[in-house]
Amino acid sequence: MIRSQFSKPAPGLSQFIRFYVQREVRNRGAFVAHPVPARAAPMIVFEFGDPIEVLYCNHAAPVRSPGAVVVGPQTYRRLEMRLRGALETFAIMFQPDGLHRLFTIPMHELTDLDYEAHSVLGSFIAKVRERLGNVKSFAQRVRLLDEVLLQRALASTGFDGVSAAANRIIRAGGRADIPTLAGCAGLSMRQFERRFIQQVGVRPKLFLRIARFEAALESKARFVNKSWTDVAHECGYYDQMHMVHDFAELTGGTPSDTLADLETVFVEQMEARRPVGPCAGNGDNARLIL
Repeated sequence: MIRSQFSKPAPGLSQFIRFYVQREVRNRGAFVAHPVPARAAPMIVFEFGDPIEVLYCNHAAPVRSPGAVVVGPQTYRRLEMRLRGALETFAIMFQPDGLHRLFTIPMHELTDLDYEAHSVLGSFIAKVRERLGNVKSFAQRVRLLDEVLLQRALASTGFDGVSAAANRIIRAGGRADIPTLAGCAGLSMRQFERRFIQQVGVRPKLFLRIARFEAALESKARFVNKSWTDVAHECGYYDQMHMVHDFAELTGGTPSDTLADLETVFVEQMEARRPVGPCAGNGDNARLIL
């Protein structure tokens, strides 16, 4: 059994955090494999209970994940998580530059990497994990993180044109014009790209591709009767083969294979979020890309 719960952050944190998610796993049999594709934004994951095994694509054997992990933006599928036993994870899913603004981390140093959180964020994060472990309900953990991060937000760097551009790309599902975004930020293309890499972790063009991939996968996951051809057209690909090529680079598989991987892990919430009517909105962007 795998169960996930989602929550928005307090209003004062929405410019930094997209949502919180807690996943509970109760699986005493064979492990459930969760391949992790490209992901546009960073996250911090706290783990409790039995350890998660992580198999990196360039490793022969899995390794145990630490109790708290900082994960940067991902530009390809570089690992799979193996879920087994009784465990819980609580994750902070950041806005594209939210981790940078709260913790002043140069994001390009985290791209396609993950680190034991204490080594990056110091004793602060170890204390947060201890407090999270002392409360059991998801609602209590959300309130605790809201309180802690609201205090940190008081000393954060300001929301600027790059922040606005990255958030706009996410909201638009990757359908945005980079020169226009640079102009709205009051920056030359070279300045915009340099600051975007510093604050978000990847070049704007690659970030746009990942955001578009997330939007396409989310759309198909929510509307199962929609064809992949329709998804490609809706999300701004030239054609279906263009989409297939992007999926291959960002996930290592086909669109259908990638969706099947998600359904193995997130079947309950995917079914719950599928609308009854054909005109329901898309909701929060790419909440299934974990």
